[in-house]
Amino acid sequence: MSSPDYLSPFVEVGRALCDGADTYSVMNLISRRTVETLGIDGCLVKMKSRQGDRLELLSSYGLNESLLYTESSTSPDSVLFQLPGELLCLNLPQQVDRVPEEEIMLIHGIRSAVFIPIEVEQNVIAMAALFSNVQRELTREELNFAEALVARGILTFMWQRRVDALVEEERKYLKSFQEISGAINSTLNIGKVLELVVKLVTQVLNGKGCTVRLLDPKTQNLYVAQSFGLSKEFLEKGPVHSQVSIADNMAGKIVIIDDVFTDPRLQYPAAVAEEGIRKVLSIPLMVRNKVIGVLRFMTGERHPFTRREINFATAIAQQCAFAIENARMYQRLKCEYQQMLIDFGYDGSSA
Repeated sequence: MSSPDYLSPFVEVGRALCDGADTYSVMNLISRRTVETLGIDGCLVKMKSRQGDRLELLSSYGLNESLLYTESSTSPDSVLFQLPGELLCLNLPQQVDRVPEEEIMLIHGIRSAVFIPIEVEQNVIAMAALFSNVQRELTREELNFAEALVARGILTFMWQRRVDALVEEERKYLKSFQEISGAINSTLNIGKVLELVVKLVTQVLNGKGCTVRLLDPKTQNLYVAQSFGLSKEFLEKGPVHSQVSIADNMAGKIVIIDDVFTDPRLQYPAAVAEEGIRKVLSIPLMVRNKVIGVLRFMTGERHPFTRREINFATAIAQQCAFAIENARMYQRLKCEYQQMLIDFGYDGSSA
């Protein structure tokens, strides 16, 4: 009896990936070739959902739909709905201690089942379930083949999820940036623009809150122009001086406060900590190389800010500065125009 051809399925899967087949088609190919190569009757592959709260059916071959789509609520403890911590082999009906999965599988004529955990980056995130209508024990070589082939597909699926998540994140950033740009172009009401800015930055970056503070040239204090997600008590904790509160911003530097409990650059560290803030991203608002204020994004999490998050917040801060300068320029022109009318003796009453 010739030995099974374990190489051809890998070649086929590799060719399908090179041809640009979608991930579900690749997984279906893997399930089919696993069944054909091992001479078994069915195979299914399940993987943790994006949220991690359930198992998602990725592919199957040779199995009845009623088995595939059995509700987990019917037998929530069944291995059909849980990732195995280790290799699990069942021979039915001799084993009678696993009633939930026995009841389901015996109905569909299954006499042997193997559940293989698929581990990626030291975490079990998927499983391959192999089924036979006769009692059978798979060899270590056969199990290794099935695990390796399914893992090839799971890796592809996992990376596709990551790419999709990155694309969705970029789309979210772009949509928010366009929304703010549209607001700037459609109104000179700087209050509405800044209200949109602090809200979107907080929501898109999933933080605790955001403020835009503008510099008072006379007092050198930074007063709150707009805020979102922060308490009134925190915002009114006291005057915020530009040379005391994250002073490096005044030199045009972006500053990240990684630990509010120990960083000396905060003017009111106790108030910041009491508000539940753990990290701060502070970005100067600059117009013609002059700092006119700061945008500060705050989060209650300790995870580091990503380069993408910093770039997004920086781009929004630049838009903020542009909007503020536009509004100020409009006000100056309006005042100059009104003064010119006064100088020429026009009081607005004549036709």
